[in-house]
Amino acid sequence: MGTQVTKPEITSWDISTILPISPSEISDIFNFIWKYRWAEIPPTERKLSEVTRNIHRKGYRISILTKRERVTVSYVSKWLDLYDIFSDDLMFVYDDLPKSSYLFDIIIDDAPSNLVDLVSPMTGILFEQPWNRNFHWPLRVSSLTEAELLL
Repeated sequence: MGTQVTKPEITSWDISTILPISPSEISDIFNFIWKYRWAEIPPTERKLSEVTRNIHRKGYRISILTKRERVTVSYVSKWLDLYDIFSDDLMFVYDDLPKSSYLFDIIIDDAPSNLVDLVSPMTGILFEQPWNRNFHWPLRVSSLTEAELLL
């Protein structure tokens, strides 16, 4: 290894198209980070705990639906607890079913592939990240605070 990559440099969801490493190696890196460095992963914004609770108080049920490998599940849970991020449900998925297949009214996601198949009355909000900046989507936010204002 020895190479450092910063978040702004990850300009594609498919990291193997911009870095000379295989999807398997990427998965191994993600698993390593979640297993051994999960406490160093920063939240997407300050006061995330407060924002999630505010959204819940507005009457929304908050479900965190995340796709990842089973070995990282306990570390993701610890990370959410570390930052006191509120949710009514925490769901881990392991298949390739798009999140649009789940029955939610609103989906906030940073992966365009999870939003493209949404049909009305479902609403998709794209969470701005370097890897989706070139994807055209009508409803975008750069923070959950912004999303809270839309709700």
